[in-house]
Amino acid sequence: MWAFINDCISQNEASILFDKDNKISYSELLKIVEKIGDIMKKLLPSKSKCAILCDKGLNTAIAILSCWYADLVPIPMSKNYGENHCKNIIELTNPDIIIYDKNIPISFSGTRFNIITNEIINNQIVTKVEDILHDIAVIMCTSGTTGIPKGAMITKQGLIKNVENIAAYFDIKKDDTIMIARPLYHCAVLTGEFLVSLYKGLNIGFFDESYNPVSLINFINENNITVLCGTPTLFNHISMCLKRTDYKNNIKTIAVSGECLSKKIAENIRSAFPNVYIYNIYGLTEAAPRVSYLSPEYFDEYPESVGIPLNDTFIKIVDMENREKELQNNMHGKIMIKSPSIMKGYYNDEVLTKSVLIDGWLYTGDIGYKNANGFLYIVSRADDMIIKAGMNISPKEIEDIINEIDIIDGSIVYGIFDENGQNIAIDLVLNNKSDNISIKELMKLFADVLPSYQIPTSINIVDKIERNASGKIIRRRASK
Repeated sequence: MWAFINDCISQNEASILFDKDNKISYSELLKIVEKIGDIMKKLLPSKSKCAILCDKGLNTAIAILSCWYADLVPIPMSKNYGENHCKNIIELTNPDIIIYDKNIPISFSGTRFNIITNEIINNQIVTKVEDILHDIAVIMCTSGTTGIPKGAMITKQGLIKNVENIAAYFDIKKDDTIMIARPLYHCAVLTGEFLVSLYKGLNIGFFDESYNPVSLINFINENNITVLCGTPTLFNHISMCLKRTDYKNNIKTIAVSGECLSKKIAENIRSAFPNVYIYNIYGLTEAAPRVSYLSPEYFDEYPESVGIPLNDTFIKIVDMENREKELQNNMHGKIMIKSPSIMKGYYNDEVLTKSVLIDGWLYTGDIGYKNANGFLYIVSRADDMIIKAGMNISPKEIEDIINEIDIIDGSIVYGIFDENGQNIAIDLVLNNKSDNISIKELMKLFADVLPSYQIPTSINIVDKIERNASGKIIRRRASK
């Protein structure tokens, strides 16, 4: 892994990495990584597990690269998800050491290494190297918003191949500057933003402040950012802010990922960025992560599609009940993928691994379809589906329709159980056009735009839609 990274850095020594406090060139990065990596080599045997819990994105990047220099297995974490989530990752992976910069907010009796001071605390490492990690580049833990995190073991070959295949279509250049606004804990950020940028020699800016559209825009302007990646929610907030102000920016390229993109939000983004190249992309941690992409030339025509597979990647849609039956275009089913970037498996969970890796294919847990042109569309997560009176109902399909109503600023649909079985509930965020509308009047509005089987039986007015630290919607799960 380090040979690949070293080659990327060495070919672009003048490019820079920066945050609000620091600026270093690629050549300086190389020296820092080698210094820290040499310390780690003396401290730990090859393939030891290194949890990384840094406040600053640049420090996280240095820690990951230092692990690869020392032939160790990094496990990125993020304080944004809270102490309990970090504890769960520690419990799952049992790391040999934690690398940090400011403080460790959780109890950890093992060895700690401060990447700023190079201080080693409790140097009593007793490591049993695990054979299963011999070809592993990184253990990426899922967000675990609905349960205990899962540790996807990404191989060196798979990670490198994903970087190369993203770089093959992603039209970014050495004179571009990318802003990284989310933690490297996310595989989409580590691979699709940071590593691809290193590969292509971009200037890389890390935004570490609390999420705020105005702060983001100021950072973009102050640092001449030309490339930006993020969720539909992030871009929607930025777009609304840009349209209300006279902020200027130099953004040339955008990549949208992490959530299903609705037509309404796509139009908002296009309105705020009329001359920008916009990619809509799809992936998941278990695929290292990128699976497909929609090229900018198709964005305005097919904004809700996530396009075509990457090189060396195959996608098939299979029957909801029979994985052996592949479906034709425009038929909804479960999405399965085959790619050299698919994970080796979940760390320390053979049963779960076998449930998703089937004959070389990864069962993604997503529901979708391909249109007549072979473009992929994501409908929902399989475990989000509501089964009402024997019918499979996609929450996203209802949300897309409801969100077009001008008095509604956001919605989330989920299943609930009552004496009649599973039914549909919806949380709504109303805007100032709603004029104290009643639940009965809302029901009438829904009846005008939804088929009868999709009309919610329960409506809740809320102040905001709950989201996790990465901006993804937290959808309630139906329970009996």
